[in-house]
Amino acid sequence: MRPLFALIGLLLLLAGCATPHPDDDFDFDTCGVRPRVQIPVTMRGNVPLVFGSISGKPAVFVLDTGADAVVLTEQAVTKFGIDLDTRAVYTGVGIGGTTRSFAGVVRDMRIGDLVVPPHRVRLLAANSGIAGTGVDGLFGVSVLSVFEVDLDLPNRIVTLYAGRLCPDTVAPHWAPRAVMMDASRSERGRFTVQVTVDGYKLNALLDTGAAVSLLSSRAALAMGVTPEVLSRDGITMLAGIGPGATRAAVHRFGTIDFAGERFNNRPLVVTELPPGVIDMIIGADYLAHRRIWLSYARRRAYIAPPP
Repeated sequence: MRPLFALIGLLLLLAGCATPHPDDDFDFDTCGVRPRVQIPVTMRGNVPLVFGSISGKPAVFVLDTGADAVVLTEQAVTKFGIDLDTRAVYTGVGIGGTTRSFAGVVRDMRIGDLVVPPHRVRLLAANSGIAGTGVDGLFGVSVLSVFEVDLDLPNRIVTLYAGRLCPDTVAPHWAPRAVMMDASRSERGRFTVQVTVDGYKLNALLDTGAAVSLLSSRAALAMGVTPEVLSRDGITMLAGIGPGATRAAVHRFGTIDFAGERFNNRPLVVTELPPGVIDMIIGADYLAHRRIWLSYARRRAYIAPPP
């Protein structure tokens, strides 16, 4: 049974990570935002990849709105000659278990045409779920949240906008045909919005780094989906940031209501998620087919229906 390429960016304890700022000559005293950089996206299955460089060498990243930092694999540390800070130890909890690692300092990093200022990144263990996939790391929220982010994955492009949002600023320009989702309960820059599954209101993480959408086993149990029920469902395997693959059930739910759309009799992967406010992860199986604007300044997500 082949593990799904589900890179779940549930990484905890971002203490001490410096936040990069766009290095440009934008006038932040004037209302309005405009494109800072466009970054091409390549899809590997449902997972969006972006390309760049570290220390002048080509680098491949998962575009991961569910990761609160830029994260590199241990192989990438050797490949790019990253300096380690052995005094800083981080703990990551996600699909595949718990990992502990040092921080690294990246001094010459680009994503597309975006120059990322020197800052700390976290490391994934050599036996993490993305080891050996050709991916060097996760491009996460510590950089993305500096901007307003236009995720146009159907057209394989992400545009980062810079500027100043005023109360009367219209952003995105395509907002009238989108559904605005309140993300005010988000934590560590990762967008958490509300979704309704079989009448139950749940908190869901918008996570482009997850290939499939997931429901936590504790939320499923609260909805009456017991372990006995799940034992009769199909089984899949998930690979993530941890060192192992995780068995998970695939259960069909009656209705899923999200962003103005209703989905009937849709399967969700049910698995254990780390403790916290997140009941569900909305993955790239949904996000890759819709245009999405992440307003980090307003803590809102705008989701346009598919064509």
